[in-house]
Amino acid sequence: MSKIAVIATSTSCLDYLDVKNENLRILRLKIIMGENEYNDFLEITAEQFYSRLNEDKSLVPSSSMPSIGELMVMFEDLEKEGYEEVIVTTISSQLSGTFQVCQMAKNQYEGKLKIHVVDTLNAALSEGYLSLEALRLIDEGKGALEIVEFLEKLRTNRKQYFVVNNLRLFVANGRLSGASGFIGSMFKIKPILIVNDEGKIVSFEKIRTEKKSLSRMVELILNDLKDVKDFIIIYDTSDNIEGITFVKSEIKKAYPDYKYIEAPITPVIGCHTGVKTVGVAFFDLSK
Repeated sequence: MSKIAVIATSTSCLDYLDVKNENLRILRLKIIMGENEYNDFLEITAEQFYSRLNEDKSLVPSSSMPSIGELMVMFEDLEKEGYEEVIVTTISSQLSGTFQVCQMAKNQYEGKLKIHVVDTLNAALSEGYLSLEALRLIDEGKGALEIVEFLEKLRTNRKQYFVVNNLRLFVANGRLSGASGFIGSMFKIKPILIVNDEGKIVSFEKIRTEKKSLSRMVELILNDLKDVKDFIIIYDTSDNIEGITFVKSEIKKAYPDYKYIEAPITPVIGCHTGVKTVGVAFFDLSK
């Protein structure tokens, strides 16, 4: 049986789950603020990052992808450690060029390591969940190709919603498809966005208040779950504890014993979501 590793990107928010698995490596994206550049999580955490955004309302941070050279070093190190294959899980290729960078690194690598790059078509902790599933299957003794096939089925077997407090950074960084319809009123609404099956973030509903948006998001999730026999919920937020607590409590009323995982939205994603975003998603595990 091949020795298999997983490389997840820091956009997956796995750092905040304290995952202890010897087969996991995390590839860092960068946050750029003014003339300063930070390694995601290692040099600036979610708490520090959102504090900065709250202090400076005009700040427009941006993100940058890892380099091919960084990936090459990771591949070489894994091969030296005795790994024969690696599964690289990336944020949706519709939201970042990281998938393309990983593909280029794979094509240029001249070692013996077999490299499989999976576009998760997800973002934040929903992306991270696919990495966790890859690790679980490795621990169960599954082969790399079988794991990749499973991930490619699972990645769109979900619904993913976000309530955004302010669209300023989404628009500034060009991460919202069809944003032109929002620009005139982006400071007046608390929209619900979704990650669609193509891995794009698109508008779903325009709502005026956060409370109504969060209540509507809960309604959508509960309606989606009506005929789902087995599922896991994914929660993430950019420093909106009150909002995420409300959503969790409402879903718990309907499903007291449901499975869920939760993490802060890491800064490299927060460059686009801004402060006070609340995300909730579920994966259908019954198919």
